[in-house]
Amino acid sequence: MKQSSVCLSIDIRLTFMILNLKQEYTNSQRLFAWRQARLREGGMLVDLEWLLNILCDINWNQVLLSQLKVFSLSRPLKDLSKIWQCHCLKKIPLQYLVGICPWRDLYLKSDSGVLIPRQETELLVDLALHCVSHSRHKLFVGGELPTYRWADLGTGSGAIAVALSRALPSWLGHATDYTNEAFYQSERNIKQLAFNKKVVLTQGDWFLPLHPWWGQFNLILANPPYIPSKVVNSLETNILNNEPRLSLDGGHDGLKSIRILVKEAPRILITGGWILIEHHHDQNACIMQLMIKAGLSNVQWARDLDGKLRFAIAQKV
Repeated sequence: MKQSSVCLSIDIRLTFMILNLKQEYTNSQRLFAWRQARLREGGMLVDLEWLLNILCDINWNQVLLSQLKVFSLSRPLKDLSKIWQCHCLKKIPLQYLVGICPWRDLYLKSDSGVLIPRQETELLVDLALHCVSHSRHKLFVGGELPTYRWADLGTGSGAIAVALSRALPSWLGHATDYTNEAFYQSERNIKQLAFNKKVVLTQGDWFLPLHPWWGQFNLILANPPYIPSKVVNSLETNILNNEPRLSLDGGHDGLKSIRILVKEAPRILITGGWILIEHHHDQNACIMQLMIKAGLSNVQWARDLDGKLRFAIAQKV
C-alpha cells in the first residue's frame, strides 16, 4: 500500500471527525430522498445503511416502519454525504473514514495500516471457544483453577485478542504483531475493550516474542496473510489500495506464514492444546499435510458463512 494512500485516508477521517456535530432533525420522507441521492453517486445500499446506523444510530427498518416519525440525527446529513462521496470517489472503506468497525459485540477502532476485521473471522473465535469448552471449567483436585493461556498471533486490530479476553476472563492472553501500526491499533482496542488486564501485547514476528512461554499455550489462533500473490493483485480497488498488503499477501501459494505457524505449533502448545488458523478456501488439503507432518492430531476443517473451507483446526496430543 502506498504511503500517500495511508496519509490521505487518515487526513480525510480526521477531517470528518471534527465536522459539525450539531444535532439535526429529519423525517422519513427526507431520509428516503437522501438515500436515493447518495445511491446515484455510487456505492452499495448495505454500506449506506451501515453508515447511517453507525453515525446516527438509525436502523433503516425503523424508517420503513415509522414513515411519519421525526428522527434525531447526531450527525447532519450533509456530513454523512461528504463521507459517502469520499467513499465512492476515492474507494476508501467506510470503516477507515469513520474510524469504527463493528465486529461481534464490539465497536473496534479502525484505522488505515491495519486490516479491517471480517465477519468470517468471528467464526474463528467461535470455533476456538468450542474446542476449549470442555476444559474451561475443569478444576484441579485442590479446587484451584489451572492456568490456561491463549495467543493471538498477528493480532492486527486486536479483534481476536479482545474477543478471547472477554470470553475467557480467567485465562492469560498474549497478542503479537510485527508492525508499528498494528501494535498501536491493537493496544488501543485491547485497553479500551478487554474485560481484564491479563492480555500481554508484544511486538514481534509470530511466536518469537512468546519464547518464555513456549510449551504453555492451550490455545493458539491466527488469521495470517493467506491470499496468493497473484490473487492479491486482482482484489477490489478499495481493498488493494487501502488495506495493508502485508496483511493480505501470503506469498506465491499463500502458505508462507502458515507453514511457519504449523511447523512451530507443537513446540508452543501444551499437550492437549489447540491451534486454529484461518486460510484461503483452496488451501485445506495442503494445510492438512503440513499439520500431519508437524505431528499434530485431530485435524479438522470448518466452513465460513459462504460454505467454503476456511478454517484449519488441530491439536497436540
